[in-house]
Amino acid sequence: MLFLSAPLSAQKRIEVAKDTTAFFQGAVAGVDLFGAVQRQVSDYGQYEAFLRLNLKGKYFPTFELGRGDAEHKEDIDENIGKQITTKSKGLYGRIGCDFNVLKNKHDIYKLFVGFRYAYTKFDFEYYHPGVKDPVWGGTKDCFVEDKGRYAHWLEGVFGVDAKIVGPVHLGWTFRYRRRIASSDYKMGDVWYVPGFGRSDKTNLGGTFNISIGI
Repeated sequence: MLFLSAPLSAQKRIEVAKDTTAFFQGAVAGVDLFGAVQRQVSDYGQYEAFLRLNLKGKYFPTFELGRGDAEHKEDIDENIGKQITTKSKGLYGRIGCDFNVLKNKHDIYKLFVGFRYAYTKFDFEYYHPGVKDPVWGGTKDCFVEDKGRYAHWLEGVFGVDAKIVGPVHLGWTFRYRRRIASSDYKMGDVWYVPGFGRSDKTNLGGTFNISIGI
């Protein structure tokens, strides 16, 4: 009886710790500083805001909304100053979820992996100042305006978020983007797709974020 009661007593003392973390832990709202600076110093960039919910310190549904803009000029005759000009502008949105992979869910630092589905609808312009006429000869200006273009893509996300002081957070993300569908363009592929970047089938990008806990 003594031998049988000992393991039974030990089993009674073992209790599984319950996860007492509340389901909704708050949210942060912020902006991407990298895209805004990029637009000021290069031919393209975007202005983006986001909202990230915190569920149990582990799951972070995320919504991102922005406006992308580009104006790229390429010299075709330096002597007379002629340039090809391409422009893109439009809104884009992304929705997805990040997952905190750190063991301590209550730490002020978070290490994320996640994904996004993204969509944009935008306008595109192309101007060439000297296109040769194959029938009548000579050259003439060519202007193409292509409105209501669209693109869909997926993103894989890796990022960091840290609470700096009070409700203020800083963080960054690194992203791998892959286009999954897009409209056909009159002049071939466009130079820049808002929210996606330089228009390849895949590309790399990132954000540097400042946000406020709410």
